Amino acid sequence: MKSFRLCSLTVFTEANNQTTKHDIPLFEGLIINKENPNDHWLIEGLIEKGLFQFFNSLKEKNETMLVEAAITSKDNPPASFVAKVRIIKLINDHLQLLLEAKRLTRKDTFSEIILKDLIDRGISGENLLKDFKRIKKERGVEFRKLVENDIKEMKEKNYF
Repeated sequence: MKSFRLCSLTVFTEANNQTTKHDIPLFEGLIINKENPNDHWLIEGLIEKGLFQFFNSLKEKNETMLVEAAITSKDNPPASFVAKVRIIKLINDHLQLLLEAKRLTRKDTFSEIILKDLIDRGISGENLLKDFKRIKKERGVEFRKLVENDIKEMKEKNYF
């Protein structure tokens, strides 16, 4: 197994065909690659205790969610996972959150989707580079489309 520092955590949930992004503030975090053939990971974070109801509800419903985790540095592009809450418990003034996760591999990368969209709109040259960098940093509408497709796929394939 290999462990890494977890620098940021974002959870995407779906209800009534609406995807919601939740940035989870971390006090500390660790992500462990179990290095098994199924590409399973453990994601652990010490988080605000005010998030207990949110994660406890996901755990009680055995809800599968899409998670993005930046590893080692917040500047690194986040890795995407399909995850379920394994443990949520109060430790002093914080919550210990443990997610069981499987790394998500996409047919097309986020960068490829952005570039294809920009080229389809006829953007080229310096404007292509400028718009590409802006959209990739903002992770706006194009990224939401990607997340929605990921959620649909993970439900169809029943990842867990």
